[in-house]
Amino acid sequence: MPRPQERNARAEDRVFNAILDAVLDHRLAPGTKLKERELAEIFGASRGAVRGALTRLGHSLLVELRPNRGAVIANPSSAETPDLFEARRVIESALMQRLARNITAKQIAELRAFVAEEQRAYDRGDRKAGQRLSIRFHKLVSEFAGNAALDRFMEHLICRTPLLALARTGRIAYCGAADHREVVEALAKRDAAAAVRRMTEHLANVERQLVREDQPEMPQTLAAVFSA
Repeated sequence: MPRPQERNARAEDRVFNAILDAVLDHRLAPGTKLKERELAEIFGASRGAVRGALTRLGHSLLVELRPNRGAVIANPSSAETPDLFEARRVIESALMQRLARNITAKQIAELRAFVAEEQRAYDRGDRKAGQRLSIRFHKLVSEFAGNAALDRFMEHLICRTPLLALARTGRIAYCGAADHREVVEALAKRDAAAAVRRMTEHLANVERQLVREDQPEMPQTLAAVFSA
């Protein structure tokens, strides 16, 4: 039987991943209040586990922790857009250079399979699944590069990007399997310059998509979000 500490850690992970997925699936809008008691009831977890998950999400810049006011989904301003994408271009260019030198045949095969899955999602009209996979592609590339410090920075930026898109446009910016495929093939050829160029162009395409659109309808309660 799991010890109380182990049960609490598992519950914390469950809450953390559920909130992260809800943001990546754009089911939680920027500015949404995250009430400890309500989340504890929804997930059948202790308030301590919920508090731990919210603290971790705060470290990832996904949640804003406000003293005496509770936690809310971060609501970044449009002024953050150029800074965030500049940071992503710098870091992901470094990741491309590192991967082009060190990527393995197994990693190339995994990336190709991942992009194929992403393309199938878009082909069947499942835009939400495609967008989720598009976001996770960048995380996978970061993990494969094998630099723990850069990976931590990328985790923060990857979490922040969909929030910025939702706050500014009401939708997740379209990433696209075609761009990702070109990045993977450049890496397969160990062509660092081409990989950097493809990734830089890709990020520029995503940044350009951040144009004002109507905010989509989203569930109004946390219970509705996490019952989806």
